[in-house]
Amino acid sequence: MKNINKEIINDDEFDLICKYIKIRYESNVSQRELAKRIGIAQSTIARMEKNLHSMSIGNFTKLLSSLGYKLEILKQEEKNE
Repeated sequence: MKNINKEIINDDEFDLICKYIKIRYESNVSQRELAKRIGIAQSTIARMEKNLHSMSIGNFTKLLSSLGYKLEILKQEEKNE
Protein backbone atom coordinates (compact mmCIF):
# COMPACT_ATOMS: atom_id res chain seq x y z
CA MET A 1 0.00 0.00 0.00
CA LYS A 2 2.57 2.51 -1.11
CA ASN A 3 0.01 5.28 -1.74
CA ILE A 4 -0.94 5.65 1.93
CA ASN A 5 0.59 8.63 3.72
CA LYS A 6 2.12 6.83 6.71
CA GLU A 7 3.77 9.90 8.26
CA ILE A 8 0.95 10.79 10.65
CA ILE A 9 -0.47 7.41 11.66
CA ASN A 10 0.71 4.55 13.80
CA ASP A 11 1.25 0.97 12.64
CA ASP A 12 -2.18 -0.21 13.85
CA GLU A 13 -3.97 2.50 11.86
CA PHE A 14 -1.86 1.75 8.79
CA ASP A 15 -2.66 -1.98 9.06
CA LEU A 16 -6.38 -1.25 9.44
CA ILE A 17 -6.47 0.92 6.32
CA CYS A 18 -4.50 -1.69 4.36
CA LYS A 19 -6.86 -4.49 5.45
CA TYR A 20 -9.92 -2.41 4.52
CA ILE A 21 -8.47 -1.61 1.07
CA LYS A 22 -7.67 -5.30 0.50
CA ILE A 23 -11.25 -6.21 1.44
CA ARG A 24 -12.65 -3.59 -0.96
CA TYR A 25 -10.46 -4.81 -3.83
CA GLU A 26 -11.29 -8.46 -3.16
CA SER A 27 -14.99 -7.56 -3.04
CA ASN A 28 -14.60 -5.89 -6.43
CA VAL A 29 -16.36 -2.75 -5.20
CA SER A 30 -15.31 0.67 -6.47
CA GLN A 31 -14.95 3.70 -4.25
CA ARG A 32 -17.84 5.24 -6.13
CA GLU A 33 -20.15 2.26 -5.50
CA LEU A 34 -19.16 2.10 -1.84
CA ALA A 35 -19.78 5.83 -1.41
CA LYS A 36 -23.20 5.47 -3.01
CA ARG A 37 -24.07 2.57 -0.68
CA ILE A 38 -23.43 4.56 2.49
CA GLY A 39 -24.26 8.08 1.30
CA ILE A 40 -20.90 9.86 1.34
CA ALA A 41 -18.74 11.42 -1.36
CA GLN A 42 -16.36 9.16 -3.30
CA SER A 43 -13.62 11.72 -2.66
CA THR A 44 -14.03 11.15 1.10
CA ILE A 45 -13.21 7.47 0.62
CA ALA A 46 -10.26 8.27 -1.65
CA ARG A 47 -8.81 10.69 0.91
CA MET A 48 -9.30 8.18 3.74
CA GLU A 49 -7.59 5.43 1.75
CA LYS A 50 -4.57 7.69 1.21
CA ASN A 51 -4.69 8.83 4.86
CA LEU A 52 -5.33 12.42 3.83
CA HIS A 53 -8.60 12.49 5.75
CA SER A 54 -9.58 10.95 9.06
CA MET A 55 -12.96 9.30 8.61
CA SER A 56 -15.42 9.12 11.48
CA ILE A 57 -15.75 5.76 13.18
CA GLY A 58 -19.42 5.76 12.18
CA ASN A 59 -18.68 6.07 8.47
CA PHE A 60 -15.84 3.57 8.70
CA THR A 61 -18.10 0.97 10.31
CA LYS A 62 -20.71 1.66 7.61
CA LEU A 63 -18.04 1.04 4.95
CA LEU A 64 -17.12 -2.26 6.53
CA SER A 65 -20.74 -3.29 7.02
CA SER A 66 -21.58 -2.59 3.38
CA LEU A 67 -18.74 -4.98 2.45
CA GLY A 68 -20.03 -7.65 4.85
CA TYR A 69 -17.53 -7.03 7.68
CA LYS A 70 -17.59 -5.51 11.14
CA LEU A 71 -15.06 -3.83 13.40
CA GLU A 72 -14.27 -5.51 16.71
CA ILE A 73 -12.21 -4.50 19.72
CA LEU A 74 -9.77 -7.08 21.04
CA LYS A 75 -7.70 -6.97 24.20
CA GLN A 76 -4.01 -6.78 23.47
CA GLU A 77 -1.93 -9.72 24.50
CA GLU A 78 0.53 -8.95 27.26
CA LYS A 79 4.14 -8.93 26.12
CA ASN A 80 6.56 -11.03 28.14
CA GLU A 81 9.76 -9.12 28.54
